[in-house]
Amino acid sequence: MKIAVGTKSEQKLSYLNEVLQELDLKADIVPLAIASGVSEQPISSGETKQGSINRAKGALRECKDADMAMGIEVGYHPNKNGDYKIFCWVSIVGANDKLVLASSHRLLLPSFYQKLLRDDKDLCEHVELYMDENQDDLSQKLGTILKHRKPFIETSIRLALFEYLIDN
Repeated sequence: MKIAVGTKSEQKLSYLNEVLQELDLKADIVPLAIASGVSEQPISSGETKQGSINRAKGALRECKDADMAMGIEVGYHPNKNGDYKIFCWVSIVGANDKLVLASSHRLLLPSFYQKLLRDDKDLCEHVELYMDENQDDLSQKLGTILKHRKPFIETSIRLALFEYLIDN
């Protein structure tokens, strides 16, 4: 199986490889620098989903012999109170134009991050500051999760792969 992935992010690619190993799937991964076509820090579910679709479709266009292409996009979405949650959308598109979308769970961000998003600041640039200001064990663990985004990315990759492959 050959999977074109619309990112060159070592972090996202390593999480994909971990999920493939967990599911005992063998695949050749082709990382490609594909623009999401959305903002660097998407702040709605729709924008985040569209970014993942754009990356998957772009990767398939670039790697025509791939069995499937994947787009991975992390974003933020306000709840009914206007407070942001972090999550990830993964899109998989196949040569037959089959499109599968999967979203991870959503986690309400601490107030530190809420202010940053409302002020249109890049969260990645401030993770270390959050961890410096919040030294307790729980905040440190949360800071690590928010820095690496692993549970969100892995969950959505896993769900998308199951849905895509179960019927193929």
